[in-house]
Amino acid sequence: MARFEVAYERLDGGEYVPWWHSLALILLTSFCMMLSTVFSPAGWALQSDPKSAGLANAAMLGMLVSLTAPVALIWRHRAPFWFTLVAAIVPLVLPVGMVPALVLLASLIGRRRGPAVWWTLGAVGLSTFVVLTLDALAQPRNASLSKMFLASGSEPNEPVSIPVWHVWVAGVILVAAAWGIGLLLRSQRGERNRIHQVRQQQVAVSRLGDEVARRQERERIAREVHDVMGHRLSVLNLHAGALEMNAGDDARLHDSASLVRESAGKAMEDLRSLLGVLREPLGEEPVAIPLARLPEVVAESFGAGQMINSSIYIADPERADPALSRAVYRIVQEVLTNARKHAPDSPVTLSVQGAPARGIVIDACNRYRATGRTPQPGSARGLQGITERAELLGGSMKYGLTAGGTVFRVTVTLPWREASGV
Repeated sequence: MARFEVAYERLDGGEYVPWWHSLALILLTSFCMMLSTVFSPAGWALQSDPKSAGLANAAMLGMLVSLTAPVALIWRHRAPFWFTLVAAIVPLVLPVGMVPALVLLASLIGRRRGPAVWWTLGAVGLSTFVVLTLDALAQPRNASLSKMFLASGSEPNEPVSIPVWHVWVAGVILVAAAWGIGLLLRSQRGERNRIHQVRQQQVAVSRLGDEVARRQERERIAREVHDVMGHRLSVLNLHAGALEMNAGDDARLHDSASLVRESAGKAMEDLRSLLGVLREPLGEEPVAIPLARLPEVVAESFGAGQMINSSIYIADPERADPALSRAVYRIVQEVLTNARKHAPDSPVTLSVQGAPARGIVIDACNRYRATGRTPQPGSARGLQGITERAELLGGSMKYGLTAGGTVFRVTVTLPWREASGV
């Protein structure tokens, strides 16, 4: 069996009007429905002949509907077609008037567009003409709402006749008013949508401009770093190579020169990697450094002549987020660099323990060489960099002197972060 469907286009995007707007419509609609019920044959029968059970019951039911049904206007945007059609059918059974149907029709036209809207408009218009015609034929004057306005000079209980075409003109005006108000609401809503789209485009253009400016700044920094540091490292590598070749039988000088040359080469590789990151498109993540490579950092420190007692254990390192892996890698590197810089002849005790359930704890300590003052927070750029890396991931860092001021200790705690898709 074929299914009957009428197409329409939604224009509101699911937005809702302020609550006070709905409250005003509820109060106005309820008042108009009660007025229509009072000035109707059922209302007149309830006043003049309460014993007429049929009309009196219809009047009482109409009063009840007038007080309760307008609350449904709060949900008029969820199913506007059904609400409008029901509101157009109910006045054919109960004397509640056409105001609810006209209000719902205006709301429908303001939020929908298409053949379904025209069909609903025709249904409301037909119901309006039927209800107004029956009201114009009702007797006496107080049993007709239209006669209350068009024949106000007559006695309330006297029969009065008015041309039917008068109420037809009134019906055309009411339906046209609802249609016009709906088109006005649609126009206002379209204007708000256009303004919203323009603002979104302006924000996107501004964001794009900021990204271009950052991109240019990154390119400028990359060029300056390449020109300055690249040249100096190349000169250092060249002189270290010459010194290594001319060391002769001095094994210690040969090893030192070789170490300087290798360190300069690795520094050049790190510099190229950093410049590659600066030149990457904005928004792209740098290459991930897995936690499984962490022992390589310690091995490189051994190769540089640093004495290290290390204990590294991380459960399920492949589950770690790349940002967490990079942070751990760089923090360990900076901790060892900081120890080598300030206490080159002192052994370093390093411990890295981590698991998804408890996070990662990096602990390093070395013997402290007294310099006449206690290290203060932010006094060293290396320690400041470690602190910033830890705080970016929601972690923390503690450092200071222990064991009676003879040992300098750094402890970094990082929360675990799962890699996406794990």
